[in-house]
Amino acid sequence: MHIGLSNNFQIQNSKRKITSLHSNETEEIRRTLSIANSPDFNCSPLPQLYSPPSKKLMFQRVPRSDVLKPLKKDDNKMNEKDIIKQLQESPEQKLEDQIHKPLVGSQSARSYFQHFKVLNKVRQQNEYHKINDSIQTQMLNQAECSEALPCKLGLVKMNGNESQVTINNHHYGDKYIKMLSEGLKQNQGVKEFFLSNNRIKQSGAVSLLNQIGKQAIVLDLSKNEIGQLGVDCLCQQLQLRDNKIKVLNLEDNKLGDKFVIKILNCLLSTTNKVKSLNISKNYLTNEVSDVLKDTILQLDLLEELYLHWNQIKGIGGQKIFEALIENKTMIVFDGSWNCFGISEKSNSTQKICEFLSSNKIMLHCDLSANQFTLQDCKLIAASLKFNRSMYGFHFNGNWGIVDPRGFLIIDENSQQKPLGETPRIKGLDQITTLRYENVCWICQGWQEQMYEWTPEGECDPLFLHMDFEDYKQVYIPKKLDNTYKLPLMVPAGQTQFLFTVIDNQMISNNFDQIPFGHLLKLKVNGNSITCQLDNINIITKLRHYQLMDKKELKALTSILPRTPDPLYIPPKLKKQKRIWTFPISIWFKDFRFENEEFLRKCFEKDWSCSKIMKVVKNPDELNEVKNLLWKDYKMIKETYRWYSSYNPTGDIWSISSNVITEFSSATELVDNKTFKLSDLDLKFIATCAASIEYKGNYRNPERALCRYQFMEFLVRVADDKYLKQKQASSMLESVQMILQQCRPIMEQYNAQKWRDERYFNEQCDDCLKYFKPLLNNVYNRFSSKKVKPGQKKFMCLDELHDICGNAGLFDEKFVDRDADLAFNLSMMLQIDELESDRIFQMAFIEFMEALTRISEKVSLPATPDMTWEQRQQQPLHIKLERLLILIAQTCASEDYKQQFGNPQKSIFDIQPEDD
Repeated sequence: MHIGLSNNFQIQNSKRKITSLHSNETEEIRRTLSIANSPDFNCSPLPQLYSPPSKKLMFQRVPRSDVLKPLKKDDNKMNEKDIIKQLQESPEQKLEDQIHKPLVGSQSARSYFQHFKVLNKVRQQNEYHKINDSIQTQMLNQAECSEALPCKLGLVKMNGNESQVTINNHHYGDKYIKMLSEGLKQNQGVKEFFLSNNRIKQSGAVSLLNQIGKQAIVLDLSKNEIGQLGVDCLCQQLQLRDNKIKVLNLEDNKLGDKFVIKILNCLLSTTNKVKSLNISKNYLTNEVSDVLKDTILQLDLLEELYLHWNQIKGIGGQKIFEALIENKTMIVFDGSWNCFGISEKSNSTQKICEFLSSNKIMLHCDLSANQFTLQDCKLIAASLKFNRSMYGFHFNGNWGIVDPRGFLIIDENSQQKPLGETPRIKGLDQITTLRYENVCWICQGWQEQMYEWTPEGECDPLFLHMDFEDYKQVYIPKKLDNTYKLPLMVPAGQTQFLFTVIDNQMISNNFDQIPFGHLLKLKVNGNSITCQLDNINIITKLRHYQLMDKKELKALTSILPRTPDPLYIPPKLKKQKRIWTFPISIWFKDFRFENEEFLRKCFEKDWSCSKIMKVVKNPDELNEVKNLLWKDYKMIKETYRWYSSYNPTGDIWSISSNVITEFSSATELVDNKTFKLSDLDLKFIATCAASIEYKGNYRNPERALCRYQFMEFLVRVADDKYLKQKQASSMLESVQMILQQCRPIMEQYNAQKWRDERYFNEQCDDCLKYFKPLLNNVYNRFSSKKVKPGQKKFMCLDELHDICGNAGLFDEKFVDRDADLAFNLSMMLQIDELESDRIFQMAFIEFMEALTRISEKVSLPATPDMTWEQRQQQPLHIKLERLLILIAQTCASEDYKQQFGNPQKSIFDIQPEDD
C-alpha cells in the first residue's frame, strides 16, 4: 500500500469515510492517523509506510474543504524509484535525534518524556537515515525491551552536573541499571557514579562496569550485591591501562575475604590511581590483613581507607598499623567496629600507640568500638597526647571520651561511655547544659574563635567559661603587650560564655549579648560560686563548616589539636626561685667523693700488693719513693683508669701491651737510645710476672697490668731508663724524672674535673630528675645478664653496649672504646680491686653518669641542620636530654616510650613567669 502524505496534510481529512479499503489497509491507516493526531507529529515522509503492499492506494493532495477520494488502480501508478525520488525532493527537516536535547536543566525532563511519545517515529528515522541513537533513544529502547518505566536514572535531571550520575537509595535493580548502561554508551562525559543502595546484582554490575570501566573516576557501588561476576568484571576494569578510578566504594557488598583479596591483588598488580578505598561491611577477617598491609605500603596514592564493621582482630590490626607506621600518604583511616583489642597473642595496641605517637600525616582516624581493655585505652590516650596533627579522632564505644581539645580522657571509675553527647549538670532553675564529649573537629565542623578581653585596670586572673564545657574555667594569661587573648576551637551553632575577672563574673562588650537571667553554678579556683547574669555573651558559628581544605589537605585553623589550656598558679602556690646546691641534687645520697683518707687507703693497698720494694733496693730511698708516689697517686690512678678502658680483658679493667706502647709513645718514654721498645716490653713482662701470689685470680690477668702494677711499672721503667743509664744518681731522682716527663700527658686525665665543670650542675640535675622514671626502667631492663639469684641488680659492660646498640649510637665518631671509657670513668673507686667484683658492677648512680658521658661524646643534634662543631658546643644538659629521649624511643618499655619518647618541646624551654 502506498500512502502519500503532504506537508499540508489536514487533521480534519482523517475522518473521511473509507469504504473501499481492505481490512488490513484500514488497520494501517488507523495507525497512521494515530501518529498524525500526536502533538509532536512531524509531516516529513515516513519511509516504513512506503513499503509496497499487495494492494496499492494513493491519497491525493486536496483542498482543506475536500475529502479524501480513493484512486483507481490504473491512476497515477508509481513505482519504488518514484517514491524514493519524491522523498529526496521533499523539503529537508531536522531529525529528532539530531536535535540537541539537554540532559540537565528545567526542560530536560519534559523533553525526555516527549521523546518517549515519538519513539517509534525516531526509530524509523534513525533506521532510514542511518544515524546513531541518542542517549534518550538508547535508554528508552532498553526500557521498552525490558518492559520498564522510562525513568531518568540520573542522566536526565533538573539540576546538577552532567559528569555525575547520582541515584543513591533508589532501589532500581538490574533492569534499570542495564537501561542506564545503554544510555551511557553515547555519553562518555560521565565520570562520577554514585549508585549506592540500588539492588545491583551480578548481571547489572557486569553490564554497568563493562560500559563505564574506562571513564569512571568515582565509583560508588556500596550497599549492593555485585557478587562473583561483578568482582571479576571490576578486576578486569582495574587492570586496564587506561583505568581512571580514584574513588572506589564497595561498602556493604557482603564480599568476604576471598573477593576482597582478589580486588586488592588487582590494585597491587597494576599501576592504579586509587586515592580512596572503602571495603567496610564485607565480613573481612584476619585473612585479608596480609594483602591489606601490602596495599597500604605499595599504593603510593592511597589517602583514604575505610574498614569499619568488619571482623578483623588483634593480629590483623597489628599488621595494618605496622603498614600505617611506614605509610606517608594516608590522611583518613576508619577501622571502627572491628576487634583490634582482642589480642590473640598480638601486640596490636603497641603498634597503634607507636602509630599515634609518630604519625605526622593523618588528619582523621576512627578506632571506635574495638573492644580495647582499660589498660589499652590508657596507653592509647598517652600516645595520642603527643600527636598534634590528627584533627579528628573517634574512640566511641571504648573506655574514655575525646574532649573539646582533642585529648582522650580515661575515667577508671566509669564504665565504657555510650556513643554521642551526654547530658550534664542542670542549673538551679533546671536549665540543661550539654557537654560535648567524643568531639571531632572535622566531622562536627568546629571553628576557631579568638576570645579577647579589653582590660580596664587589673584583670589577672582572667577566666573564660563556655556552655559546651559546662562552664568550667579556662585561664586566659596576660600577653607581653598587656592584652588578654586566647584562641580556642568552638562547635557550630551558638555558644554562650562569660568571664570571671578577679572573682567577679562579667560579660564583654566585644561580643554579642542575649538576655539570660538564670542562675549558674561555677567553679573558680576550686571554689563553688553561684551567679546570676541579666545578659550573657554569645557567638554563632556556621553549620556544615569544612575545617579541612580538600585541595591542599590542611586544616583551616592555626590551633593544633591537643594543645593544653594555659595553667594558672595562684600567687601563694608559685614556687620561689631556688638556689641550687649539691645537697639537693639527685647525686647527693649515693655519690662518694674521693677524699684524701679514701685515696690513702687505695694507695696503701696498691703499695702493699706491688713489688716496688724489690726494685728500690736501698731501704733509705724506699720510703722517699713511697712518699713521692703518694704525692702524685691521684694522677697515676686517673691515668691508669683512662688507659685500662682502651682494651679491657673481658670485664676486667687492665692495660695490655699494645696500650702500654700507646702510653709510652704519648709520653715519649721510648727514644730508641737510652730506652728502646724492647726494653719497654721486658719491663711490662717483668711487672706482670712478678705478682706470682695472685696467679689464678681472674681479676688480675696474666698478660695485662692492674692498678697496683701500673705504679710498679713506672718505677721499673724509671730504674732502667734513668738510673741504669746514669741519667739519675738515685732511685728517688729517677722516679722524679719519669713523673716529670709523663706529667703533661697524665695531668689531662681527671674524671672529677669533668664532673665539677660539666656534670654537677642544676640543669643536668633537673634533666636526670625529670627522666628518672625512664632511667629506672631502662636500668632494670638491662641489669640481669650476670646477676646471680638473690644478688642486687647491677649492669655489666655488655649491657651498656646493648643500650648503645639499640639506640643506634655506634658510628665513626662513637666506637666501642668510647662506651668502655664512659663505663669505667663513671665507676666509683674501690680500695681493693683484686678481691672485689664491684669494679665491673655498675650501680644506678654510675649508670646515670655513664649515659651523660656518652651524651657528651655523641652530641646528638637539637636540630637536623647542625654541624658537628655546633653539636659539640651544645650545653651538656641539652645533649643529655636528646640522648634520653632517644633511649626512651629505643630501649624503654611501651609506657615510658609514650611518656618520654615524643616530647613536643625541651624541658629547658623558658616558660613565662605566670605559667
